Amino acid sequence: MSSEYEQNVGKLIAEKTEKYESMKNDPNVTKSELESLLSEIEMLEVLYENYNLGMNYFRRARGGRAGLRE
Repeated sequence: MSSEYEQNVGKLIAEKTEKYESMKNDPNVTKSELESLLSEIEMLEVLYENYNLGMNYFRRARGGRAGLRE
């Protein structure tokens, strides 16, 4: 089970990784551009993992978020 947020961040990670792989072999791309793209990929991976870890509590808890509304 994954949320729309997780799906969209996953898509962004895949797109950025694909872009990085294509740019890696391009001689016209500067090192700073590659480093910037790698930084974006790492940030997206951290966002994805943090969200996933935080939501696991609610996904496993009986009743999900129902207890928060009482």
